[in-house]
Amino acid sequence: MPNHEIVVEAYKMAHAKSIAEHLFTGVPEEIVRVQREELLNPGPDEVFSVCAISNGIVVGVCTGVRMKWFGSRHRIEMIQVVVQENYRGRGVAHQMMMNIAEHFSSRGIEIIQISAELNNEVAIKAYERIGFRQFGTLKNGLKYEKDYSDEIMMAAPIELLMDRK
Repeated sequence: MPNHEIVVEAYKMAHAKSIAEHLFTGVPEEIVRVQREELLNPGPDEVFSVCAISNGIVVGVCTGVRMKWFGSRHRIEMIQVVVQENYRGRGVAHQMMMNIAEHFSSRGIEIIQISAELNNEVAIKAYERIGFRQFGTLKNGLKYEKDYSDEIMMAAPIELLMDRK
């Protein structure tokens, strides 16, 4: 297991190459660039993405997206929580989520949501250790080609993530 220090910083286009090579293997760098650009287009009040970097390599990525509809703008959803396999279990996802929580804390965000596939017990347990609690199951919430799976919905107050530094 690598022992390099992990630094979490805001996503920059310069990270796309490392993300393509080390996290989303098989996805061309240009696709990563275009998708990240589209995702982050609304600006930092609406979307904020971070990368976990170890020894100059992106080993994790996480993005917080503000809910857009009336009555829900006090919430963000964590999406694309990806950590390189040999860095899992070291608190990398938690570090990235704390960084995103800090970013949004002054922007009126009170609740952070996240979801996981029903049978992804490792992710569910990791999110529960961070402080997320299950509040529902979305039947057929995820679809891969023609196959559906249920999605576990989880949430935590932003203060909880901020207090766990």
